[in-house]
Amino acid sequence: MPLLAQHGRYLNDSQHPSIGKPEAIAAGAKFFGGSCTGCHGPDGGGGARGPNLVHRSLWHPLSDEAIFQVIRKGVPGTDMPPTQLTDEQTWSLVAYIHALTGPASTNVIPGDAAAGRATYWGAKAGCSGCHAVLGQGGRLAPDLSNVGGSRPIAMIRESILEPAKDLFFLGNEAATVVLKNGQTLSGVARNRSNYSLQLVDTKGILHLISMTDVKELTLSASTPMPTDYGKRLSRVELRDLLAYLATLDSRPAAEKGGK
Repeated sequence: MPLLAQHGRYLNDSQHPSIGKPEAIAAGAKFFGGSCTGCHGPDGGGGARGPNLVHRSLWHPLSDEAIFQVIRKGVPGTDMPPTQLTDEQTWSLVAYIHALTGPASTNVIPGDAAAGRATYWGAKAGCSGCHAVLGQGGRLAPDLSNVGGSRPIAMIRESILEPAKDLFFLGNEAATVVLKNGQTLSGVARNRSNYSLQLVDTKGILHLISMTDVKELTLSASTPMPTDYGKRLSRVELRDLLAYLATLDSRPAAEKGGK
């Protein structure tokens, strides 16, 4: 899907030395916490007056230079005011926003990725029972082979801790189908239309179903993904799991950049 391919990627990356520099990102985080969270939320996820910066790149890829100009000049007719930050301070803030909204794999993510890999493939988290990575694992849930190369770390974290929020993986609703022949199938509904339905059952088997054969279709308002990972995993396990997922980047080397 083109939108997913664009998500978390900028129209162009600035060559300014602040981008990707840990010290600049840390400084930018302080500016963001002091001036931006009231509108955009503490993690850039949106607030009462400001848009969600993390999800925004799904439909509107950003550029570092454009963000710089918005910070300095504001947006006329909106609640986004101009600022009095110096160039250096502004670029630090841009560096932080870049780290917040860019692909997880292009940023420094704290944690032990090796330990996170063990958590991912282990029984406690059980991620591999539904998600595949490079052909290994389940087929019920979205493939995660490129999750670090296509999504910001904040969005990955949200998808783990709040998978039912706004139906994060929209188009992957839990579903139960009763066919006219009496067979009942349960799993995840995909590519649903008035004419056909693709359903991946709990064993990972894909069923191509004509809607003329369906007697009853029940779609859940939630997701089949467990919603208790905030309690199931310790803070360290969650941190390490995020560090591992951030490494999953299957894009061609030319697309990954050098930051």
